[in-house]
Amino acid sequence: MKKSILSLSAAVALGGLGFAGAANAIAVFDTDGAAAGGLVVLHPAGTGHQLFTPYYTAQGNMATLINLVNTDAVNGKAVKVRFHGASNSDDVLDFTLFLSPGDVWSGMVSQNADGRAQIITPDKSCTIPEQSAWPGEFSDKRLPNYAKPEVKSALTREGYVEVLNMADVPPNLALAGGAAGTTANPLLTAIKHVAGVAPCTPAAFAPLLTTNIVPAGDAATAGTARALGLNNPTGGLMGSWTI
Repeated sequence: MKKSILSLSAAVALGGLGFAGAANAIAVFDTDGAAAGGLVVLHPAGTGHQLFTPYYTAQGNMATLINLVNTDAVNGKAVKVRFHGASNSDDVLDFTLFLSPGDVWSGMVSQNADGRAQIITPDKSCTIPEQSAWPGEFSDKRLPNYAKPEVKSALTREGYVEVLNMADVPPNLALAGGAAGTTANPLLTAIKHVAGVAPCTPAAFAPLLTTNIVPAGDAATAGTARALGLNNPTGGLMGSWTI
């Protein structure tokens, strides 16, 4: 199965990142970078590579508000946000979020007219799918196919959330091993806010969705990722949630 450079970043990151509301482990992004730390820890400051929200709900008139913060003042972040259903950990919604340095993203999970959970955001940070696709209705594609439609809708309305720092977006295109280069990174320009709004230039994101890349695990994959504006994830994510 072909995968885009972003999906491979997520797969690699899952293999080496820390866990829960914060993490302090270093991820293995490639074979020419730094070795991974051996321990997964909960960071006392509440920041890290991966955030974990133990519960969201859109039952009845309730809604869940989620805030994600990039505490890194230098690097942008390519972040995977995944919602899992409570009953069987089914993936009911996921999207890619690009955070500027020091950026804050907010969204609200509520119930739509069809009884399904949906996520709404007024935020101007870049996402894939992009803003015209919002509000994002939660999917039942991975829910039990024998369940009735009303049951499937109910299964989308509560669960938990994981947020993963797939890669950093540095100011300059990174060199082998993750060292800083001297060429300005067009991807950071595309996601960095100007007067409160990120440009989200389509041309900057199109190469990230290509399937014409080498297999995961090959060092050239990291070189491809760096040429597209990505670099080793360094964490620094922080979040909060309210029902």
